[in-house]
Amino acid sequence: MTAAYGLIYPCLLYVMMRFFFPRVFLMPVMVMAGVLYVALCFARFRVVLDRADGEVAITADLWTRHVRLTQIERVEVLRSGAEIRIAGGVTYGFGPFRKRRWLQRLLPVRSGFEEMDLAITQAAAAARAADPGRAAAEDAASRRAASRRKAPLAGFACGAGLLSLAVAAVVQPQAGGWLAHSVALLLRIYFGACGVVAVLIGACLLLSAWRDRRTARQHRYG
Repeated sequence: MTAAYGLIYPCLLYVMMRFFFPRVFLMPVMVMAGVLYVALCFARFRVVLDRADGEVAITADLWTRHVRLTQIERVEVLRSGAEIRIAGGVTYGFGPFRKRRWLQRLLPVRSGFEEMDLAITQAAAAARAADPGRAAAEDAASRRAASRRKAPLAGFACGAGLLSLAVAAVVQPQAGGWLAHSVALLLRIYFGACGVVAVLIGACLLLSAWRDRRTARQHRYG
């Protein structure tokens, strides 16, 4: 099901690259899209609750993140996906239709994460009740870690924004007629607006990271 759903995006990408961008970009972009599509088909998602060590291991293919139970704020299991929110505003989501509720209603697909929310929520509550001081300390450490992540996120957002602006600049209709030119204009507006918004978000994150660092330095030496 994930493979069939993921095939929609490469098809739409081919149509867009074929008719609205210079032909020189068609083959490289489609090769990269094919590699990502194959990776999506074979990606594995797993969540392992370890009550003894007081943590949850979240695995997405070759990437694994260990999260302390005391850091987990919310767990939500959808019909075909799941989301785990931890302290600091970080959310891990997985599942082919987790952001498309209408597909969840139409397709009777099991996510494989049923009852995970109840088990992890109960374990997290027990861990917090057993050691409230450690929970508070880990929450503070998680917020500091989130503050440290702002600078890399700012760089990523600015890079993505500049890339989107570059894409808007190379949009070029490959067919005549008012329809092709109108769609090309809409693509320029879309990519240009996304690029501007991403750059602004990156600038705000960078400013916030600088303020957090200055505040921490004042508390340290003040």
